[in-house]
Amino acid sequence: MKQFRLLFFFLMLILCPALLFSQQRTVTGKVTDVKDNSPLVDATVSVVGKSVSTKTTPDGSFTISVPSGSTQLRISYVGFADQTVDITSGNLTVSMSASSQNLNEVVVIGYGSVRKRDLTGSVSSVGAKQFNTGQINSPEQLLQGKVAGLQITNSSGQPGGLTIVKIRGNNSIRTGNSPLYVVDGIPLDGRSARPGFSTGSVGTSPPSDPLTFINPNEIAQVDVLKDASASAIYGSRGANGVVLITTKKGSAGPARVDVNASVGIGNVMRRIDVLDASGYRNAIAQFKAPNTDSGTSVNPFDAILRSTAVTQNYSVAIGGGTDNGKYRASFFMGNQDGIILKSNLKKYVGNFNGQYKFFDKRLSVDFSATLANVRERVTPISQDAGSNGNLISLALIWNPTLGLSRNGQFFQENKSGQVNPLALSAAYNDVTDVTTALGNVNVAYKFTDWLEYRMLYGMNYSNGNRKAELQGWIQATGGNAPGNGEAGVGNNVLSSQIITHTLNFNKDISKDLSVNALAGYEYWKTNYSGSNSYVYGFNYNLSQSNLVDVHYYDNMGGGKQSNLNFGSFKEPTVEIQSYFARAVLNYQNKYVFTGTIRSDGSSKFGSNNKYAYFPSAAFAWNISNEGFLKESHLFNNLKLRAGYGETGNQEFPADAALEVYRYAGYNNLQSPHFGSPNLKWETVKSVNIGLDFSVAKGSIYGSIDYFDKKTTDPIVLQVVSQPTGAGGALYQNIAGASVHNYGVEVALGADVVKSANFQWNINGNVTFLKNQFDYAAAGTTPLILTGALHGQGTSGAYSQAIANGQPINVFYLPRFSGFDKDGRKSYVINTERRNSI
Repeated sequence: MKQFRLLFFFLMLILCPALLFSQQRTVTGKVTDVKDNSPLVDATVSVVGKSVSTKTTPDGSFTISVPSGSTQLRISYVGFADQTVDITSGNLTVSMSASSQNLNEVVVIGYGSVRKRDLTGSVSSVGAKQFNTGQINSPEQLLQGKVAGLQITNSSGQPGGLTIVKIRGNNSIRTGNSPLYVVDGIPLDGRSARPGFSTGSVGTSPPSDPLTFINPNEIAQVDVLKDASASAIYGSRGANGVVLITTKKGSAGPARVDVNASVGIGNVMRRIDVLDASGYRNAIAQFKAPNTDSGTSVNPFDAILRSTAVTQNYSVAIGGGTDNGKYRASFFMGNQDGIILKSNLKKYVGNFNGQYKFFDKRLSVDFSATLANVRERVTPISQDAGSNGNLISLALIWNPTLGLSRNGQFFQENKSGQVNPLALSAAYNDVTDVTTALGNVNVAYKFTDWLEYRMLYGMNYSNGNRKAELQGWIQATGGNAPGNGEAGVGNNVLSSQIITHTLNFNKDISKDLSVNALAGYEYWKTNYSGSNSYVYGFNYNLSQSNLVDVHYYDNMGGGKQSNLNFGSFKEPTVEIQSYFARAVLNYQNKYVFTGTIRSDGSSKFGSNNKYAYFPSAAFAWNISNEGFLKESHLFNNLKLRAGYGETGNQEFPADAALEVYRYAGYNNLQSPHFGSPNLKWETVKSVNIGLDFSVAKGSIYGSIDYFDKKTTDPIVLQVVSQPTGAGGALYQNIAGASVHNYGVEVALGADVVKSANFQWNINGNVTFLKNQFDYAAAGTTPLILTGALHGQGTSGAYSQAIANGQPINVFYLPRFSGFDKDGRKSYVINTERRNSI
């Protein structure tokens, strides 16, 4: 009997696997890219509803054992839309398309990256395929209209002029509102080395864009960190959000050459409707005004414009290599004419990078270098020029019956005293030249597959030169130029360095739990200095007929030496020492938690507030991976996110906390402001709740986010009430004041057509934002008047204010109250916030 039992048990050991396998079947197939039919290596092939999966081989083929009763396979691959196919007889062929919303897509989040499925914060990622196309001259233009909550506007029409970028509104009163830009892991200073130039004749020209030196064609991806749970890892510089720019790298394979060329034209999009000569004459007759008809007909606005402003961009790139060594080199040349006469931007940018692996790919050395030269020709257009120093306003108010030239000379005998706009354009010359070098070396060593040490060293050096003049034959501009001529030369140097050490841990702790964590140390410093010279009173080149290429700024010694002034500055070195950590925990691909902490010690802070601490926490629930939704196939993705975080803003002057003294002339020592040992960063506390979704096999996708941000301890420069000698000003935090931003973002997209040869995507977004400054102690009186007006009769006049209960820079104007008994208009000074416009 015992022997029979042993025989039976032995037979069962043989027959059970046979019976089991008799209920399975083998399915074979191949997975390819629909675009070019190339094989997809390491794509995951799994049986729907079962824990059975395999990977495709180098030729894209696969073999998988399918349990009895299973009828479908699911194929997934990084960067491609998941596909579910029915199991049929014969060899399966699956063609996959690149996905707009693939959850395995890698998103950069600062000091590392995560899969999109593991994101808990509000992060928008825009790849090269989604960038705006056409005449792109700055990196910001690539993103216009692409990211909900991201506002991008041009500050002027000057080619290369500053682009104003704001993420989710104004966070600050007087400190910076621009996001932190990080290029390949290198945080930028955020300023340009282009020197400023201002005279009493033409005012201050708008600043230039600090990102102009970047070649837009070399940007591979831009990730925008919008909420504090995402940007808190950048601590005291993350209050206004973070823009992470990743440039293109070489790819394995034979050398590939990419060539791009584009030519475009520009013109005035909208003209201000002013009187032409006929209308001017009719107005004289209608209102019985003094007869100032000079008998001609001119359009002064057209006179200062180019008929066609041409933009040309050319670039070439070459890249290639192997799995162990890749490289990419590129060169860009751009030439952009502005619509205003003489305005122009030229730039030349060279890039080179490489990625190399050693010791069985455990050691990697990556490097990149950018060298750029940007040249501008600036026109006399500014916001503070007064009544006679702004080219646009002069053209708009010029008498259209008065000629601009006579007998080959500019007409300058205008009885009204206005400057001839065409003469001002000819007399003013302003050229800038900025050379920038940006480079980094990134060394990493993998101790194991899940533990890696990484060291990054980066530097950014920029030298800016500017030469400007106003010829002496110009009349009526005011200042020192008429009859004298004036010129200025400036040179600035801006440099920064960074070294970052991180230890990265990325491991599946168990079948259900994975951890992606890092700890790091960072040291960053920046220096900014410059010198300038200015002189007026030249005794040559005073004739309009002598408009040859001879410039005052090339001969500063030719000016009257008693009028020659020299100046220089050197800001205190700004140093930031930081410790930070982050952990991302994913449980069953359903529940994701992210926690960060950063400690910043900054030389900008007051002596009593040397360190700041910025925490954040966020949670995401991948609802579509729950059993009750997974089998319904209604949602390809449905994720709920919620997070809280604190970030800081230290974009105030480098010497704001210090006792500062400067020479204002020979042996005349003055204090622009006094020391503030209690000065600290502005703190932004932010809450974000969001929902991500995709349906119809991922072809329709979108997100909805609610955000609420509150900035406390805003910084202003205030007059000190107690006797303190000259200056009497102090940078300080305003206790009890706050800036509040809250609203809703909605982003929607659809892949209308996606095939091998044609793709049609539709995307749109909208943001509803409320901004308000609260400071009950100010009552109904504006805390600060802003929006200074410049022009005849407007000295000391303002059009905007920072006032309690109002948005930042609200229009704050006198209120029209009717006419008095003599028929004159009457106004009431606005002292109540409800009367603000």
